[in-house]
Amino acid sequence: MKKKWINVVIILVITVGFLWWSLKDNFNEVVGTLLASNIGWILVSLLAFFVYLIFDTLSTYGIIKIYKKDITFRFVLYLGIINKFFCGITPLSSGGQPMQIYELKKKGVPVSTGVNIEVQAYMMFQIAMMILAILSVIFDQIFHFFEYVPVLQSMMIAGFVINLVILLALLFISFSKNFNKTVVRGVINALAKVGLVRNKKAKIEKWNAACKNYYENGRELLRNKRVFARGVCYQLLALIIYYLLPILIAFAIGCADNLDVINTFTASSYVFVMGCYVPIPGASGGMEAGFMGFFGNFVEGAALNVFVLIWRAITYYLPMIAGAIAFNVHNGRGAIEEAEKLSKASSK
Repeated sequence: MKKKWINVVIILVITVGFLWWSLKDNFNEVVGTLLASNIGWILVSLLAFFVYLIFDTLSTYGIIKIYKKDITFRFVLYLGIINKFFCGITPLSSGGQPMQIYELKKKGVPVSTGVNIEVQAYMMFQIAMMILAILSVIFDQIFHFFEYVPVLQSMMIAGFVINLVILLALLFISFSKNFNKTVVRGVINALAKVGLVRNKKAKIEKWNAACKNYYENGRELLRNKRVFARGVCYQLLALIIYYLLPILIAFAIGCADNLDVINTFTASSYVFVMGCYVPIPGASGGMEAGFMGFFGNFVEGAALNVFVLIWRAITYYLPMIAGAIAFNVHNGRGAIEEAEKLSKASSK
């Protein structure tokens, strides 16, 4: 629990620092632009984000229904909302899945099954994200949107490679049992020789068990091809809406003159992929810098500062606050500690 508070403090410090940096040179212009924002378009942006949540929830809902027939969509939506909170306050979004497993256990879903659900949901998300990332790279190569920001392009490429490696690793682990055992044994043996791994046998057994779990998930997905295909499609729709959200915000603050569907989609995809490997809770600082770097090609001045502030509020701070409220209303004290113990037990 102490770590969670430390993460919250880190987020607050970074947020205050970013606000100071955004407002220090043109405070009056930023405030004036913010106050002049079109409330109607802000509400449309909020509605679009809610639709994104609905499609994201539908993807997970289909998987959970395989294991728990009487699960309600409302409960799965609740899982998605608290996921925003716990992913937002933990490095690399690592806190969301344990809390969802904990909540599923309270509904009678065994921990092992909850882990299976999370693995399959993550696979579908990763596939959808990489499909759209490849599409955004194609758009950028055709239209040359960001040829003058090589540093950000390099960071995006690094994020793209990391996520592609993760996806390929997941696919290999999920559909090739013998490959898993060979690679795990080889890697651990190599690390043991240079002194980076102790108790080699125990480590091999642990990773073999994890790979076996992924393999069984892969077989389960193959047995439910329609659920899997629908889940990927829902994730594609969710991410497309998320990536196009900035253009709605741009309409709200009157800075959409140089934005269209394709460059908004491409810039958002780059920001999202790049932010996936920022190790700070909520990718704070990195997401803002990436957003301003890519969208700074189309929006300038005080409007850009307001642009990123509203975007971050809608996509990060408001969902995180909503998730915190939902979790605390739904749970008593000590729930976070119980979930952490459950997560540690399930990983052994």
